[in-house]
Amino acid sequence: PTLMLVPTARLTPSKRLWPTTLAHSMVIALLSLSWLKNTMETGWSTLNPFMATDPLSTPLLVLTCWLLPLMILASQNHTATEPINRQRMYISLLTSLQIFLILAFGATEVIMFYVMFEATLIPTLIIITRWGNQTERLNAGIYFLFYTLAGSLPLLVALLLLQDHTGTLSLFTLPFSHPLHLSSNADKLWWAGCLLAFLVKMPLYGVHLWLPKAHVEAPVAGSMVL
Repeated sequence: PTLMLVPTARLTPSKRLWPTTLAHSMVIALLSLSWLKNTMETGWSTLNPFMATDPLSTPLLVLTCWLLPLMILASQNHTATEPINRQRMYISLLTSLQIFLILAFGATEVIMFYVMFEATLIPTLIIITRWGNQTERLNAGIYFLFYTLAGSLPLLVALLLLQDHTGTLSLFTLPFSHPLHLSSNADKLWWAGCLLAFLVKMPLYGVHLWLPKAHVEAPVAGSMVL
C-alpha cells in the first residue's frame, strides 16, 4: 500500500491532493496496527525471506507508518502557497522516507538494513535544503550529510568484516554462526565501528553538532523524521 502512495501523489487532481494522500496514509497506519497482535516473545513473524517482524522491529514499523499522516497534516499549511509540482514532490519525498524506513526496520539482512537506513539521508537532505525556512539550510544539510555518512562508513566496514568472519549477515542465521569473543584490540575497534553510526544518530556529545542545525533549519516534517 505504501508504494501505491507514489502514483497517488502524482496522479491525484490538485484540489484533492492533500486529503487523498492523507486518507491513503491513514489507511496504511491503521493497517499497521495488525502487526502488534502478531508479536511473539521470541522468534519472527516472517513476511518473505528478506522482510520479517519481531518484538523489537514491530513498534518501530508501526511508528513509521503513523509518522507519514502526521507529517502530511503538519505540512499542508507550510506548502499550500507553493506550485503544485513542488507539493507533489514534497509528498513523494515523505512517501519515499516511509518506504526506506519500512525496508530498514523490517530487513532480515544486516546489509539491507544499512543500505535502507542510509538511503533515508537523501529525501531528508532534500527536505531540509529545499523546504527549510532559514538561510542556513544548505549549511545544515551539509553538516547532516557528512556527519552521518562519516559515522556510518565504519559500520559498513565492520559489517563486511563480520560477513567475512561468519559467512552470513542474515539475522535468521547470524545467532548460530561462530561467535566473536571481542578479546583483542582489533575486535574492540570492530565493535566501536558497529556502534559509531548509531552514536552519531543519537547523537552522542561531540558528534552532535549536525542536530541543532538540522532541527532549526528543517521544516516541521523534517524535524519529525529526525
